[in-house]
Amino acid sequence: MSKEDLMKRIAITGSMGSGKSTVSQILRKLGYQVYDADLIAKDVLQSDVTKAQLFERYGSAVLNEDKSINKNFLASRIFSNIEDKEHLEAIIHPQVYKQIVSLETENLFFVEVPLLYESQGEQYFDEVWAVVSEESILRERLKLNRGYTDQMIDERLIHQLPQAEKIKRADVVIMNNNDIKALKASIKKALKRYEPTSTG
Repeated sequence: MSKEDLMKRIAITGSMGSGKSTVSQILRKLGYQVYDADLIAKDVLQSDVTKAQLFERYGSAVLNEDKSINKNFLASRIFSNIEDKEHLEAIIHPQVYKQIVSLETENLFFVEVPLLYESQGEQYFDEVWAVVSEESILRERLKLNRGYTDQMIDERLIHQLPQAEKIKRADVVIMNNNDIKALKASIKKALKRYEPTSTG
């Protein structure tokens, strides 16, 4: 069997508050490698390539005194202007996916990608897992863990693909409704699809 046959790159995605990080933690405890696209994006944001492109658009205001990206300035722009948001995503997303594609391993591995479908990122993965929760549970998590109000939740979810659409497009759907035992069982069941099948 070739290296290409052995390797599988699997995306973990889901709406804000669905429990993607919980699924990632369980997979890590089971011995699987799980990368975080948000951490990769943070590195990309501070790269010289990104700084040059943002400086060209915003000037020195986008840089701190130590030449790092001024995140407060950038956040104020992208939250108030859709064109600024799309411009930043057009810079960051291709670099993030380039790094993900360059990851090499002989075993299957996972990458947690919050805005996978919204960034047209599914093309870079062999399969997609969508983590979903009942909306009432999802909202309660966001209020409890992040202190969000219903209005804040609505303002953020409106920019994300609905859960129903993610369910349709995913290869694997992982339900996460606050039953950790059921969640672990669902993950272990999904992992069986990657076990070698006997040809004899």
